[in-house]
Amino acid sequence: MSASDSTLTAILTRLRRDYAGDVAFRIKRNDAYMEFSGADVVHRAEGIAGRLSGLGVRPGDRIGLLSDNQPEWGIGYLGIVGFGMTVVPIDRLLKPQEYRNILTDSGAVAILVSETYRQDVESIAGDIPSLKHILTLETVTSLEETDTAPQYVPQPDDLAALIYTSGTTGHPKGVMLSHRNIFANVVSCSQAISYTRGDNFLSVLPLHHTFECTAGFLAPLHAGAAVTYAPSLKSRDIIDTMRETRATIMLGVPLLYEKMYAAILRAVKSKPTAVQAVFNACMGAVKIGEPFGLRLGNILFRSLREKGGFGSIRFFVSGAATLPPEVAKGFSRLGITVLQGYGLTEASPVVSVNRYDSPKHDSIGPPIPGVEIKLVDVDAQGIGELIVRGENVMQGYYNNPDATAEVLVDGWLRTGDSGWVDRDGHYHIAGRLKNVIVTRAGKNIYPEEIEGELALSPYIAEVVVEGAMDEKTGEEFVRAIVVPDLETIQQNGMASDAATVETLIRREVKTRCDNMADYKRVKEIEIRNEEFPKTSTRKVKRFLVKSSPQGPTA
Repeated sequence: MSASDSTLTAILTRLRRDYAGDVAFRIKRNDAYMEFSGADVVHRAEGIAGRLSGLGVRPGDRIGLLSDNQPEWGIGYLGIVGFGMTVVPIDRLLKPQEYRNILTDSGAVAILVSETYRQDVESIAGDIPSLKHILTLETVTSLEETDTAPQYVPQPDDLAALIYTSGTTGHPKGVMLSHRNIFANVVSCSQAISYTRGDNFLSVLPLHHTFECTAGFLAPLHAGAAVTYAPSLKSRDIIDTMRETRATIMLGVPLLYEKMYAAILRAVKSKPTAVQAVFNACMGAVKIGEPFGLRLGNILFRSLREKGGFGSIRFFVSGAATLPPEVAKGFSRLGITVLQGYGLTEASPVVSVNRYDSPKHDSIGPPIPGVEIKLVDVDAQGIGELIVRGENVMQGYYNNPDATAEVLVDGWLRTGDSGWVDRDGHYHIAGRLKNVIVTRAGKNIYPEEIEGELALSPYIAEVVVEGAMDEKTGEEFVRAIVVPDLETIQQNGMASDAATVETLIRREVKTRCDNMADYKRVKEIEIRNEEFPKTSTRKVKRFLVKSSPQGPTA
């Protein structure tokens, strides 16, 4: 086996050798789908590499990549990493000054930028000493005549990507991922999730994010599958694209699946009484069959899936945050499998995922091939910190040896996430260690558990649970900041004035807390009228959530 067989260059080799005539990318433009074959992708990627080489860019140099979700992003990525340069993907939701910080810290000498963001980059380019070239992505990927690509063959431990975590804590760091790291994860994902040559991925998540990049872009190409790009995150656009292109797999985040499932239920409620009765009867039959291992929804809801645009879907994959088990179970009852997984950028990123033939809706599944998970500092409840080992684990944080030493210990990656493992080897996430609330009695309370329970209320759109200190007693208690779902409240014919909404939310929180131990119950509630600030993968940025604790009120 040559060194290139364990680098991202292998994907270009497979596209050229095995999938030259297959569709690699697809996107709708001017009301028609434009397709890029494997051969097209290789040719255009070589052109980008040749153009950069002609400008004096050398192997190991950092190249920024900033673009909308489109085939040109993937072509640009392969043109950079496939020929020994290091890609620096940038979140398109950041502000120009944040682009500047990333490009400066990484020492980027060039950037491939889509036309949408070119002006923003040009506005800060003068403040970045290392940046010499700004290339418009759409132009360099459409060249008819291309420069000769460099002959450099990357080595497995060469730095392939330098990824700046958006983070929910406010302290982004540059994660160094080698070719070995990423390619090992690509192969493991393909084995664990069973991608095939005939699959058509629907891509909706931001490509700069490692989850979509590895599992929704690189792994499909490696397996010979096609990737179709949705025009937006709107449910209607996603479902229309799904139906038109007969998509078979989609990667998403919990909020997306929650909204999709809620939209299905709303659509059913809007139907005539007779239709609702048939739906409820079928759902009742599905529930009766569950204890016997029967998935009757596959048959009973086939017509609903076809009409709803889900007829071609083999399964969904959920990551980036915890998916409420009720949502996964609801989709399963309709005959749609949702596989929840877990990962982090520092692990390239996938660590574990449920398998298609044995999913557990409340777990993140067993480890993927080649990855080990271990629990350390386990408490009396069997909950400990998850640590991870495997070829997918990062080289470290760029120019930050202290931060690297904190998380990489004896070859293991400390994830900062707490969890437990069941007798079947499926792992479960309890929460982030930094978010844990500790009572005076020494009880650990994981906010994510309470948030998951409160989010089951149809009248709660978003919730953040945190610890707050009672100034009188010095004891930490549980408080919840709640964003009401005003749309659902109004649709149910309820008043939406502030006083009525507050009364409703307090009642809902109390009802949901009845399902939890006394020490976990919410003691204070704050109503918030705007959604929480989030990362591009819809994780709440907790450090930006401003609260006004008043002391226990319940």
